[in-house]
Amino acid sequence: MFVVTSFSVVHLTGDLRSGPMFGHVNAARSSQERLPIFDTHVHYKEPAWEVYPPDSIIALLKKTGVVKALVSSTPDEGTRMLYKEDPERIIPFLRPYHDDINSSNWYSKERVFPYILERLEMPIYKGVGEFHIHNPFDADSPIIKKTVRLAVERDLFIHVHSDHRAVETILSYEPDVKILWAHAGMSDPPEVVARMFDRHKNLWVDISIREYEIAPNGILSPEWETLFLEYTDRITIGSDTWVNSQWDNYEAIIEFDRNWLAQLPDEVAKQIAFENAKRLFDR
Repeated sequence: MFVVTSFSVVHLTGDLRSGPMFGHVNAARSSQERLPIFDTHVHYKEPAWEVYPPDSIIALLKKTGVVKALVSSTPDEGTRMLYKEDPERIIPFLRPYHDDINSSNWYSKERVFPYILERLEMPIYKGVGEFHIHNPFDADSPIIKKTVRLAVERDLFIHVHSDHRAVETILSYEPDVKILWAHAGMSDPPEVVARMFDRHKNLWVDISIREYEIAPNGILSPEWETLFLEYTDRITIGSDTWVNSQWDNYEAIIEFDRNWLAQLPDEVAKQIAFENAKRLFDR
């Protein structure tokens, strides 16, 4: 079995459900086998539309026990197609990327903000993002400031792909904004995430793309386990279907997450898998 992440193919030896490596979690797995999942990092981008029509995406989510999915897309029409297919399951976020607006230039294009305002006229969105801040010094650019302030005014979340420095900058000028921090900072270690949680009460993370770091060889890392046990109500599950290969391997990604969740106490696993995100986004 293997899991495709944004950067690499992670090979897992043996069956995740058996073998000496996982013997100590088999009992826990029996209660977690179909633990419902709220996937808080889904994209339905244009290259996926023909390969995976909307009805097939919904069928895949149902098959894998993903009962809710937070979706943003490039362009936004992808999110609206999935929402139309299953409005109970899909939680829309508005991504600012469209036409020639992308992750590297969105915060410098004046026409981005009118686009955001126009799309938000359809009152289905729970947040803005996922958007990227590649350089933390751009976090206080005028477009980002206006977007963050709009989110506060309208009680929306922002879904931010950045390191902790950009998040700190945003919270320095808008301390009340609610942030879902993508990939738990992507490369920031658990101790940095913990420090951010201590400093900011309205910060949560998804752990997409960090599965192998969280559970190398399928065994939950002690450092990540400590984070999960101490900040149980701040963590959510995510898959990040940013390319079609992530959809190709979606079942394996969710199964891998269920495996390490099964190594946590049941109540902790339930909160991370579903309850935290439901409380935050399914309002």
